[in-house]
Amino acid sequence: MANRFVEWIDWLTDRVSSLGAWLVVPLFSVMGYEVFARFVLGWPTFWSWELSYMITGSHFVLGIAYVTKTRQHVRVDFVYAQLSRRAQEAIDFVVYAFFLFPVTAWMTWRLGQVAIEAYIVGEVSGESVWNPAVWPMRTIVTIGFGLFCLQILAEAVRSFRFATGRQQVVS
Repeated sequence: MANRFVEWIDWLTDRVSSLGAWLVVPLFSVMGYEVFARFVLGWPTFWSWELSYMITGSHFVLGIAYVTKTRQHVRVDFVYAQLSRRAQEAIDFVVYAFFLFPVTAWMTWRLGQVAIEAYIVGEVSGESVWNPAVWPMRTIVTIGFGLFCLQILAEAVRSFRFATGRQQVVS
């Protein structure tokens, strides 16, 4: 049961992060148009800044769970690296289960509330004449953090199983 749950979260993380990775295509297009309009035509755009930070933010937040899954986050591991793999997994379990999971669960809940409030009041960016609604971006951030929270839970389960010898460590 635990393995199927972890595999499902891993599958979901892979799919959502792939979607996030493809956001570089519209980002490249928006920024390419802005550079062309600004430096060739002399017509700078105001909407490109807002659209680019929304796309970039979405790109990062939809990829954070994948970075966690593949253990690519930066860590200071001069002591950690000297420990046995089982001890490392035990430390990871404690960090994931008792620190990261509660914090990301709380953050996801709060981000969801902020997204709902932005939708209800019709909050707009206030950054340019375009002035887009911000609830779609806030919703994407909530989804990204929700997936990050799920991936942390999956990593906690995986680390616990490795630390207790219930599952083989795959390097």
